[in-house]
Amino acid sequence: MAPLTFRARLFVALLVASVLPLVMVAGAGVWFIRHPPESINIDAPTVIQPVGIAERELSERASRTELPPAIRAAIARTDSAVANLMISTTRTRDRNHRWPIQAAGFLVAVAGVLVVLVAGVGLLLSRQYAAPLNEIVGWTGRIQRHEPLPPDPAPGTLPELAMLQRSLRELQRGLEQARAAELESERLRAFGEVARRVAHEMKNPLTPIRLALLQLSRRAPPELREELDVIATESARLETMAKEFAELGRLPEGVTAPVDLCELLEELLRNAVPDGMKREFAASAPGITIMGHYDPLRRAFSNLMRNAVEACSGAGTLAVDVQSQGHEVQVVLSDSGPGIAADKRELIFEPYY
Repeated sequence: MAPLTFRARLFVALLVASVLPLVMVAGAGVWFIRHPPESINIDAPTVIQPVGIAERELSERASRTELPPAIRAAIARTDSAVANLMISTTRTRDRNHRWPIQAAGFLVAVAGVLVVLVAGVGLLLSRQYAAPLNEIVGWTGRIQRHEPLPPDPAPGTLPELAMLQRSLRELQRGLEQARAAELESERLRAFGEVARRVAHEMKNPLTPIRLALLQLSRRAPPELREELDVIATESARLETMAKEFAELGRLPEGVTAPVDLCELLEELLRNAVPDGMKREFAASAPGITIMGHYDPLRRAFSNLMRNAVEACSGAGTLAVDVQSQGHEVQVVLSDSGPGIAADKRELIFEPYY
């Protein structure tokens, strides 16, 4: 036998919780009607019957006795009154006997109507609660399978459940961002490890090359000076490249110090941007200072400006805007180059792209 769905279980729980007290009250009412207390369960005809018998005996004896007309008239009125009382009490007894049955039937009918109403309300509530809850349960499976969630709650969803659905959507977005950041971090760590190994392998032959070049420069004739300078320059460039490879992916070390961003960026604009380009600088306040590592920051901004110069072919405009917003500082570099193609924007953080 298949287990009941959540909606069915919720409906049964609501139905039992609502109908059980109703049935108990109705059953107690029927039992009370069918078994009234002795104080109100008095059979009036049984009590009055001896009175009627005594009155009839009195009337028969009076008929055999000579009595004044007034007394006979009184006896006749008494006979009539007792007869009427007996008829009335008999009717009352019949009504009293039928009343519990009628009242019990009425209570049962009312209880049946109320049960139907309660079942309808329970069905409505179970449908209203079970559908969004089942949807939320399904969402947890989607989150586990990395599937997208519906963007908006279903119409008519309770505000509390709609808020829970929005929280699940925000949770999924946070998990996706954290997962993407973790994958990117792992990829960069792997790339940095490979780069450091390459740098180590590059440094091994560079050291004897530099030593041999130093000895050759002391004994070489003047006509070889130019070739030796080329070798010295290129070996120095290889050494610098190896050093950059070794530092790739490594966080700055040491104690942070105050860095004046306005002064740093203005200096880079003067020195890193050729005279053929127009330079623009703006800041929300003079001397915006942050705590950081000067050399990595200088290298990062220098790389961005060099990219901008290359994009403009050395003849456009480079604008730098520094804005201080509370505890954050925003630096925007914009150039008049062609921009980055939409299909390439995901690759701009690839090392050496």
